[in-house]
Amino acid sequence: MKSVTKLIKPFLDVVFPATCVCCGASTEASGTSICNWCRYDRFERAEVTGKEILPAGVHFQFSLWFFDKGGYLQKLLHDLKYNFMMGAGEELGSLAGIEFLKSVDNNILTVLGEQTVMVVPVPLHRKKERERGYNQARAIAAGFSRTTGWKLTEKGVISREKRTKTQTGLSLADRSENLKNAFQINRKAHFHGAYAIIVDDVYTTGATSFEMAKALLEDGATGVAIVTVAKA
Repeated sequence: MKSVTKLIKPFLDVVFPATCVCCGASTEASGTSICNWCRYDRFERAEVTGKEILPAGVHFQFSLWFFDKGGYLQKLLHDLKYNFMMGAGEELGSLAGIEFLKSVDNNILTVLGEQTVMVVPVPLHRKKERERGYNQARAIAAGFSRTTGWKLTEKGVISREKRTKTQTGLSLADRSENLKNAFQINRKAHFHGAYAIIVDDVYTTGATSFEMAKALLEDGATGVAIVTVAKA
């Protein structure tokens, strides 16, 4: 079915002009999924606040926008998660990469420039990924990698072995317990000597990213940063 969609997409774009997957407005440039208004003006920028309390080894957290509960961004991220919006995910990742390079302190970029940097999407449990058809975090990470030039970690290098219950409504302590030992490095020392940038769709309490960072640091990563599209 997906291959058929790819074949008829050029025809559909002519008959039904592309519209923004976020707000429904017409997109100005061919091949884009998100209009310029949603890209640059609709949402409140989060970026690097410098006010986060982060675990040892996790140096900073960057988000493109603040989450808007009940708004356009929440709908976009929901659709991204469940409706196989690979192109939109890559566009969001690319935009996050552009703003990341513009917003992050030059000292940080200098440090990153002196190391091997690996972009690491938060993996889904294999059953959940099979149900959804793809991992939205990997789509975002692909766009981020393409924009920054930092290598995207191959699928399967790190996996989510524990199928956790939903995190919604849980405290940070309960989320942390729910995620304990959820991630596994399948190629030992793969991250040794490298700086890892974790990429996901939403940063809430940080429990998921922190548990993943723990696995990366134990594998030998020199440091970890967290990048997301939204911050709740």
